[in-house]
Amino acid sequence: MLRRHLGILNRFSPQNWLSLGIVILLATALYLFHLDSRGLWIDEFISLRDAHDISFNRGRLLYYILLKIWINFGQSDAWLRSLGVLFAISAVVLLYQLGNNLLTKRVGFIAALMLALSPLFINHAQEVRYYSMSVSLGIAGSLALAKSLDASTSPINHMLWGLFRVLAILTTPLNAALLIADGIIILLKYYRQPRRLIHFALSGLLMVGMLIPVAISIRDSAGAHRVNLPVPGLNDLVREIRILTAFSYPPEPPYMTRLVHVYIFTTLLVLAVAILRKRQSEPFQWLVIWTFVPVGIIFIFSHLLFSIWNTRYIMLILPYLLILMAVGFLEIWSRWHRLAWVILLIYTLTVSSGLVVYYTSSRRYMGASDHYRTTVEILNKYDQPGDVIVWSIIHNMSEPLKHYYQGTARIVLRPRMEIRSHHHKIERTTIEAWLSELPEFPSRLWLVCGPGITQDDELFYEVLNDMFLIQEHYTVEGFNIFLVTSI
Repeated sequence: MLRRHLGILNRFSPQNWLSLGIVILLATALYLFHLDSRGLWIDEFISLRDAHDISFNRGRLLYYILLKIWINFGQSDAWLRSLGVLFAISAVVLLYQLGNNLLTKRVGFIAALMLALSPLFINHAQEVRYYSMSVSLGIAGSLALAKSLDASTSPINHMLWGLFRVLAILTTPLNAALLIADGIIILLKYYRQPRRLIHFALSGLLMVGMLIPVAISIRDSAGAHRVNLPVPGLNDLVREIRILTAFSYPPEPPYMTRLVHVYIFTTLLVLAVAILRKRQSEPFQWLVIWTFVPVGIIFIFSHLLFSIWNTRYIMLILPYLLILMAVGFLEIWSRWHRLAWVILLIYTLTVSSGLVVYYTSSRRYMGASDHYRTTVEILNKYDQPGDVIVWSIIHNMSEPLKHYYQGTARIVLRPRMEIRSHHHKIERTTIEAWLSELPEFPSRLWLVCGPGITQDDELFYEVLNDMFLIQEHYTVEGFNIFLVTSI
């Protein structure tokens, strides 16, 4: 009976890259499917802005340089996002190589397949953002280090390790957490070999020297805009397993909630089996360090200073987590094949549900609005010569209009209405003062506010109606679009 079940798995064992090729085709199909079904969201417009005005931007540089080049060959949403798709596909290939190099081909294959199916990773592969590039370079650095730790390999792997780690940190400085994990791995392996330890220490110092501009950029931007993130608890650690690997959206009660709870439990079981069975394996220990050290750093930093606990920041550990899960599943498969079938069924139900929700939802998993395209399409459809557009959105950015607007109306950027806090009630006089500073217009004015206007949108509408004639009022997922004329 056991041989028959193992035979089923063996048929899917990588043979001459055929199985990996199937995973690559699957990943490519998933990453390209509905690539431009949603419009760009605010962070993607920030990427476009930063690509046109290259700077370190809190240490992040490399992706914007590539995007600046990429923009020259196309401006469509699908083309802009395809850069992230390329890095996501490369991450799948590199993850297979890492799993194969450290453990077995079967481990690499399963981990690569799970990365291809992760709804969260698909989400970030389909963005004009640097996250898939960050993951890809992170895996490449880990693979180079793993090969470098084998004394029989060429010194080129040592240089590639340094190169990929520097490039990853230039993509996003949080990848420095992987470099710290590298240091622990090197120390554990060579603490009795001072010459090798010094060799790696010198390389580390060289990398630190090369990254000084990144540190300066982060220091100089210390007072810049910062997203207020919740301080994580232990429940957040557990919840991230579900978000990272199978179901990124908040589950709908009661049935999906129960399913994801069962999925989390079985995943913890798989990880426990992996750690218990493989804890003596040195490559497995490296994977544990690459998984838990960066998460620990982000967790502790979020408690000691300010919270940086965000799923897309934690995603740098996803490849290593998937390899651990693949190891645990194969250990269960080889001993308790019926349990393995149950775990496989739970994973399949959860990840397929996660994919359906991702591809059918009108919003992103973190709740961000991406309806700028729909908003601007209203202006494209109904504006007339001589119209004036007042654009008042978050970050006071004109990039959505630059990207989507095709008309000739004069565009005026207005900062959003200043409100002391979410608990502070806005006064009528504040709204009147803000509206009185709108620019003069010959016939019609479009006022675009979003997402949201004030805590009291009814009061805003009342004051606007007192000061102007409201000809049209459109709403698009929190955006308010008013067409007004003079009284």
